Amino acid sequence: MLFLISMSIFLSVLDLFIVNVAIPKIRTALQASVADIQLVIIYYVIGYGAFLITSAKMGMKYGHKKIFVLSMFSFGLFSLLCGVASDVHALTIYRLFQGISGAFMIPQGVTLLSHIYTNEKERRQAYAIYGAIAGISSVLGQILGGVLPDLDFTFGAWRLIFLINVPIVLVVGILSWNLLVEVERKREMKIQFFSQLILILFLVVLMYSLVTGADHGWTPILFLSLTSAMIGIVLFLVFQFRKYKKEEETLLDFEPFTYKIFAVALVALVFYSLVQDSYFFVYANHFQLKLHYTATQTGVLFAFQGVGYVIASFMSLKFLSRYQERFMIFGLLLMVIGLLLHYVLLYQGDIKFETTAILLFEYGLGCGIVLPAMFTYALSALPTALTSAGSSLYLTLQQLSIALGVSLVGQAYFSSEQGHLNATVIMVFLLLMTGLVFFMGYKKRERER
Repeated sequence: MLFLISMSIFLSVLDLFIVNVAIPKIRTALQASVADIQLVIIYYVIGYGAFLITSAKMGMKYGHKKIFVLSMFSFGLFSLLCGVASDVHALTIYRLFQGISGAFMIPQGVTLLSHIYTNEKERRQAYAIYGAIAGISSVLGQILGGVLPDLDFTFGAWRLIFLINVPIVLVVGILSWNLLVEVERKREMKIQFFSQLILILFLVVLMYSLVTGADHGWTPILFLSLTSAMIGIVLFLVFQFRKYKKEEETLLDFEPFTYKIFAVALVALVFYSLVQDSYFFVYANHFQLKLHYTATQTGVLFAFQGVGYVIASFMSLKFLSRYQERFMIFGLLLMVIGLLLHYVLLYQGDIKFETTAILLFEYGLGCGIVLPAMFTYALSALPTALTSAGSSLYLTLQQLSIALGVSLVGQAYFSSEQGHLNATVIMVFLLLMTGLVFFMGYKKRERER
């Protein structure tokens, strides 16, 4: 049962990282623009991030096992459609629904695990294995995202990065239906369907307008769409907050924001997440288009980053309890140094492959320190009753910030001949801002002692 449930996080993470490395191949095969290919990544992340809160409530109301299996099959269906997509616009739409399917799998799996493993020690071990599989998936995704598109198939080998999901989903879905045990349902749970649809509509229009306008030029319609989406999101948040103050049912739970450390962590999270996947987008293109590495070589390089991440993440919890914000600032400095070395050394063009691998490994160490520690730091500030709502808000904001970051940093990279420098400056600035937020939080905590 642990293996079956872990396949949800495995597939969700795999399909984020596997696409990052394959982007140049997909762009060439489908003759896509920079904006088009950014949306292939962005819409998956938006679909995933925007539906995490609703998906958890859906599981409570209709049954976690039932939603888990249905969303697993849905993920397989849209993976198949992605694999046979005839153009980039169809691929983008299918990726949106693939991301939504992933969002419905994850909360169900976490809840099912908590009911299967009632012993606290066994539950911690199960969650550790679950997290380790996510880390393995990220490394494997980067390798497969390079290897599969380099295979010589007449129908387009890049399609394999989506099609490999289909047999996995069929096996896992059938076994899950027969082996997993349903959790008691909360039939009175209210689902905010209308609010959810409004939010996803505004986000899709916002990102489409932002990416397309930056790449193709700002037409009056695109500018109006962008402005309307931004105003719509602000009004949506205002109305949600008013309903929350009146103690009415809302899509978003604002109570975790009343805890200062959690709020500080979310501000830092936004700055950090703007860099998180932008890095992969920029260097997947840079390695293949500028340094002329093959997709396979690029995948192997990113695997070194993944290994560094996994190693550091195992150490993060031990040192976080002792050094707190200072430990995360140290990790951010490793990432900043890594980015500066990326620019200085990779600019030469004749750098050895092994040296590039070491650069990515060092950057991965910084990521492995910051990302798990930031999540633990944020949720540790909340009482147990709010951890579920807090984690949903955290992950939602993280995914939406990732989508925005891919757009902003990606456009900076492709917009001029100095794109590598522009992207590096933006990413370094955002990481320094993340460190500044944690530094201010540390100073405030010291004064309160």
